[in-house]
Amino acid sequence: MTKKRAAGELVAATLAGLGVSEIFALHGSHLDPLYMACEEFGIRLTDTRHEASAGHAADAYARSSNGKLGVCAVTAGPGFTNALTAMANAHLDRIPTLFIAGAAPLREVEANTLQGGFDAVAMARPVTKWAQRVAEPERIVEFVRRAGEIALSGPPGPVFLEIPIDVMFWPTDQAPPETDSWERPVPPAPRPDAVTKVLDMLRGAERPVIIAGGGVMLTDSGERLRQLAELVGVPVIASQKALGVLPDDHPLYAGAAAGLAAAAASGAAADAVLLIGARMGMFLGGAMGAIIPQDAYVAQVEVNPEEIGRVRMADLPIVADAGTTIDALIEGGQGESWPERTDWANKLRSFRSMARDGFASAPKEPSPGKIHPGHAVAAIMDALPEGTAVIADGGEAGNWVGDLVRSPGAGQHLRCGYLGCLGISPGFAIGAARANPDRPVICFAGDGGVGFNIQEFDTMVRHGLPIVTVILNNSEWGMSRNAQNLLYGKDREVIVALDDTRYDLVASGFGVEARRIDRYEDITSAIEEAFASGKPYCLNIITDPAVMHPRTKMMVGDSAGEDDVPIPYYANIKT
Repeated sequence: MTKKRAAGELVAATLAGLGVSEIFALHGSHLDPLYMACEEFGIRLTDTRHEASAGHAADAYARSSNGKLGVCAVTAGPGFTNALTAMANAHLDRIPTLFIAGAAPLREVEANTLQGGFDAVAMARPVTKWAQRVAEPERIVEFVRRAGEIALSGPPGPVFLEIPIDVMFWPTDQAPPETDSWERPVPPAPRPDAVTKVLDMLRGAERPVIIAGGGVMLTDSGERLRQLAELVGVPVIASQKALGVLPDDHPLYAGAAAGLAAAAASGAAADAVLLIGARMGMFLGGAMGAIIPQDAYVAQVEVNPEEIGRVRMADLPIVADAGTTIDALIEGGQGESWPERTDWANKLRSFRSMARDGFASAPKEPSPGKIHPGHAVAAIMDALPEGTAVIADGGEAGNWVGDLVRSPGAGQHLRCGYLGCLGISPGFAIGAARANPDRPVICFAGDGGVGFNIQEFDTMVRHGLPIVTVILNNSEWGMSRNAQNLLYGKDREVIVALDDTRYDLVASGFGVEARRIDRYEDITSAIEEAFASGKPYCLNIITDPAVMHPRTKMMVGDSAGEDDVPIPYYANIKT
C-alpha cells in the first residue's frame, strides 16, 4: 500500500507553483510536513534564531528580488506572536510576503491545549492584507495560491495563513497541483488620456521631477524608468525604498528626496512632480511642503486608490500599476521633442554632496579612541566593493548610512521604514543575501539596534552567508539621548545609556571573525579585509556619542515656537 502524503506537503508544492524557491523559518513541529517537502519541490529553507528575523528576512528577500514573494513559516503560539512585528513592518511598507504559522488542532479547540486558546487570525488581520485559517486539508492548495496572489497583486503587502497541526498532518491522496498553466493577474494600466496629460505636464514644466517609490522597485521597473527619464529629459528622485533605482552616476539621477528640499531652499523649487509608486507621507516631507512644494502640479501614479489624496490631493490622480504606466509613458513619448534640462538635473545632483560637506571639516576623531560617525560611514562607503547591498537599522546609525550610501540598485539599500523598527538589520541582511547570492552585503546597526537580534550571527555562520556587519558603537541609545537633551536640557536623560560592550567578542563567540576599531585610519583596511575573507565578519567601530546626526534636532521638535509644545518625531502642538 502506497503511503499517503501529509496534506501539508501540498503547501510546498503550491508555493513552488507561485515561483517560491526560498522560505525563511524557525523550526516547530507543527509545520514539519511543509518543511520536509521543501527539498522535493526545489525550495531552500533558511532557519533563523528568532521568528522576527525570519519575517524580516522574507520581507527583505521580496525587496531585494524586486517583487518576488517572500515567505516566512513559523510554529504556533510564540512562534506566531514573535513574527507579528515583521508582519507589521511589511504591512506599513507594503511588501509582498506570506506568513504561515502552525496552530493547535482544530479538533481540540476549547481544551486548553499547548499553544492554543487565542485567535492568531484575528491578531494578524490589522497588519495584513488578508488573514485566514485553513480548516480543511483539501483546500490547502486553494488557500495558499490565493494568499500568494493577494500578497503580490494590487497594492502589495503581507498575508497570513494559519494551518492547524491536524490539517497539516492529515493524510491525503490529493496529488500536487499542476501549476504550469497558472497565470498571474494582469496589472491595471493607465487610461490613454491620463498618459497624454502626464506627458504634457512634463513637457510644459520648467523644473519637472520624477519621484520613484517602492512601486517602481517592486515591479522591477528600474531599467524602464531609466529609458523614460532619458526620453523626456527629466531628473529622477528616489524615495527611500527606491534608492538606486537609476545608476548612481547617471546624469539624471538626483538621489534622495532631500535634494528637492535643498533645491526649494535655494529658490529653485520643482514646479511639476510625477509620483510613480511613491506614497506621500513622512519620507516625502509630510504636509510641510519642503520636498513637494504646495504650489507644484502633482501627478500621482498609485496602484492603491486609498493613497490618492493622502497628505494632499494630486492634481492628476492615476490609479494604475507603476510598471505598466512607465511602459505607457515611454510609448506615448516616442518621437516627440523634449526640452533640454541638463542645468536643472545638474542643480539637483549638486545637492547630493550636502551630507558629506556638512561634517567635512569636523575632526575624524573628536576625542581619543572615538571616531566621528559621519567620517566612519563615509570611509566605509568609499571602501565597499562595487555593487554592495547596503542594509541599515534605525536610529542615528541608519540616518548616517542613508545620507552617505552610494545606491547599488533598486531594492539593494534596505533600511528602517514606517514602523521605525529597530533590530531589522540582521534579518534584512540575510534576506538580501539569499535574494542575490553573488552580491556583497554589508549590514549597519547601532549598538542599540544590534542587541535585538544579535543571535543571527549564528544564522550567518551556519548558512555560510558572508555578511559584513558594522556596529556603530557609541554606548548609548543615541537618538533618544539627544532628543532628551534637546527637549529637557543638557544631561537631562533617563534610560538611554549603554555600556561599551565588546560586540566583536560576542560575534566571535558565534564563530564570526571580528575586530574592534577605535582609530579612523584602520577603517578602510578593515573593510577590505572583511570582504576579502568571504565569511561572516563583524566590525565593532567605536564612535563619539557627542556627535549628533543633524536630522535629529529637526525630528525631535526642537524647532517649536516659544509657545508651542514640541512632540518628538511628529508635528508640534500649536498653542
